[in-house]
Amino acid sequence: DYVFRSGDSLGTTTLVAFPLPEYDLAWLGDAAMGEAGETVQSRTAFRLWVDGQEKTPTIEIKAMRNGIDVTSYLTSYGVPVESLDRSLLISTLKALPQDVRNWMASADVVRWNDQYDPDPLWTIKATYYWSQKFPAGKDVEVRHSYQPVAGRYAISDLELREIEIADFCMSKAEQQGVRNRLNASQHGALIASEVDYVLTTGANWNGPIGEFTLIVDKGSPDALVSLCFDGLKKTSPTRFETTRLQFSPEAELRVLFVDAVAR
Repeated sequence: DYVFRSGDSLGTTTLVAFPLPEYDLAWLGDAAMGEAGETVQSRTAFRLWVDGQEKTPTIEIKAMRNGIDVTSYLTSYGVPVESLDRSLLISTLKALPQDVRNWMASADVVRWNDQYDPDPLWTIKATYYWSQKFPAGKDVEVRHSYQPVAGRYAISDLELREIEIADFCMSKAEQQGVRNRLNASQHGALIASEVDYVLTTGANWNGPIGEFTLIVDKGSPDALVSLCFDGLKKTSPTRFETTRLQFSPEAELRVLFVDAVAR
């Protein structure tokens, strides 16, 4: 939930963009894929309200690899960059002619695995945007609601996981909590989910964010949550909150949830 106020005495109309965290197919692999027909749009189910009235934003989707925008190349060969349908994506890649495969391999966009399915290596960047009027002297309330695309994996040994403990500022107590749950789990593994949120775009506004409130709810009292954000205070068995004034975000939010269910 946002409250915007125009810094222009005459008011202003501008394009407002809301970027989703990047979705790295090379890192997430099959875990990134979904059901038949699923897309970034259908998975996130993004909704927007302005002053209580629902609006329909436009979405821009780019495919990036090693900092290069390869969207036009992929779409020119019929590759659906917005798709999370693994069967559709793999069958489309397999149907490409050899010269295109060679280009994708040389550009490090797709890894071809002989008799196995190819691995798409690009990163999906999705941004919702819309034109917004900000009248002079009037607050504009904007609300977003969506399901984040979360990285999900198993933790079997905290010291051997690919994740870096420092990425989530895990305290010694939090690390021990994971180990305790691992020791008690039936199969020696826990399910972890990483949820990211883009904050740094707030630094593009006219000055700092006047008042910023962050609420993190871990769902179950027995679950664990870790993130790099100072000042969070526990306000319920599952909820942590903090408020900052004149806040200028310098990094994105990365939140790690560790399932409480023994597996």
